[in-house]
Amino acid sequence: MSWIDYMVMAASHSKGNAEHWFRYLSKFVEKRGVLFSDTEIEKLCRNEALTPFQRVSIKAAFTEGSATWRHINSLNQPRKTDIIERLKARIEEAK
Repeated sequence: MSWIDYMVMAASHSKGNAEHWFRYLSKFVEKRGVLFSDTEIEKLCRNEALTPFQRVSIKAAFTEGSATWRHINSLNQPRKTDIIERLKARIEEAK
């Protein structure tokens, strides 16, 4: 299965759910750069199985430095929440 086939399947699976779609995109968008050629991205964007939102978000996701690209990269980062940090601090204090 090529990455384009995978993304078409993902598009079908995540229709109507932007968060789910962005999670699929996060598998192919990395801080070190775009993994696919402009030709491959255009081929995917012409696929009729994708919604207009999915097509636009793919272009934005693979544009380094765009807000969508930054958001998708943030999905790949570990989350730190206040409550977890406080819990960790309490555990360390109890030791």
